[in-house]
Amino acid sequence: MTVSVGTGLARVTVSTPKRRIDVALPEDLAVAELLPSLLLHAGEGAADDGERHGGWALRTSTGTLLAGDRNLSGQGVRDGDVLHLVPRRADWPELEYDDVVEAIASGARRYGRSWGGTATRRCALAVGTGALLLGVVGILSAGPPWALPGWLSLGVALLLCVVGTVLARAAGDAVAGAAVAGPGLVYAAAGGAVAVAPAGTDLGELGAAHLLVGSVALATAGIVGYLGVGAHGRVFVGGVATGLLGVVGGLLALMTGMSEAGIAAIVLTLAISLLPAYPLLSMRIGKLPMPVLPQRTEEMLRDDPVPQRAEVFAAVARADEVLTGLLLAVSVTGVACGWVLAGTERTSAVILVAVASAALLLRGRLFPTPRQRIPLLAGGVLGLALLFTGFALAMPVLVAVPVALVVGGTVLGAGLLYSRRPPSPYVGRLADILDVLLLVSLLPIACLLTGFYGYVQGLFASLGG
Repeated sequence: MTVSVGTGLARVTVSTPKRRIDVALPEDLAVAELLPSLLLHAGEGAADDGERHGGWALRTSTGTLLAGDRNLSGQGVRDGDVLHLVPRRADWPELEYDDVVEAIASGARRYGRSWGGTATRRCALAVGTGALLLGVVGILSAGPPWALPGWLSLGVALLLCVVGTVLARAAGDAVAGAAVAGPGLVYAAAGGAVAVAPAGTDLGELGAAHLLVGSVALATAGIVGYLGVGAHGRVFVGGVATGLLGVVGGLLALMTGMSEAGIAAIVLTLAISLLPAYPLLSMRIGKLPMPVLPQRTEEMLRDDPVPQRAEVFAAVARADEVLTGLLLAVSVTGVACGWVLAGTERTSAVILVAVASAALLLRGRLFPTPRQRIPLLAGGVLGLALLFTGFALAMPVLVAVPVALVVGGTVLGAGLLYSRRPPSPYVGRLADILDVLLLVSLLPIACLLTGFYGYVQGLFASLGG
């Protein structure tokens, strides 16, 4: 029986001219990136032999050639498959069919799997999670007064976290537990925000105290879900991080009386400025074992015991989930703060949203895995979309449409170009410099938006007088 590795790896057997290799290959890497490593284990002189016959290629047992620019999962390679490392120019005729129906079925299978139990399960989890989230709409539309809807929402959040924990721990289905406990974070945030609201308060009148209580409830539910469910920790870590950022904003508003735009600017700047520290923080939280650099000669000769491989893999998985959750929190916080700032008419607010969105887009390229890059890209795109929507509503249609066409065409052209070949090192270096400049410029713009420069100027003026 074949068992999935569960960490984005495909456990396959590679048959080479000299030996057979049992190896676990990353499913998200292109085949061309995997070939050099395979050639190192294919036998002595395998790489040099490839120069005489046009290079090596990977084929499936049916003779299908694996494209070098695509990954394994996208070409249907699964755990237990046997791949053949053969000369690229070798003649490998495809299977001949004497039954047209069988040929049609074989061709159809190349375009994806048929609907099965796994697809039914995923669909049920997705629809069920969406249905649970729709209940929050009913909670927010039930008031004022808010006492009953707020405490009911907190009760539902607690119930979902408990049920998710039971599914994960007692039933052994951690994924279903995460799908049930995840919506509990939203219920907790909504319930905490409205439970302490006065009877006649509308949703638009909620203030700093409600933000603070809702954020505390969100962070608490995230901690309970992370400790109880034990799977898809990114969701619960994201809830905890988002709640902590909300707590910072609520405390600042209560202590300083600053405007909503000023609070949003500070929270947005804080969340994005800490992006370089998130990988190190995730390593600490995930308890990733790190080698100790030797300081003396005897330390270099000392043979210290190394952790078990399973322990290292578990620590890597924890750190990866924590990092992904932190990036999710940055994306959600960035969109929420961008929504507040884009609603103002101040030029500094618009500039801050544009700079923050561009910083998210540029920083996203440094994270190689899609689950970590997509949140940052989504946050940056949504932030720019908020700005463009405001401009489009104020611009004539003859200006808005050409701008949209130019931006869309530029993005499509760049995507198609760089999907075939990577950008030059000069472009990458320019992006690095621009990334640093954007991160550094966030704080001065936020200070301008909050009126900090005027406060300092008035302070020095009073001292001088």
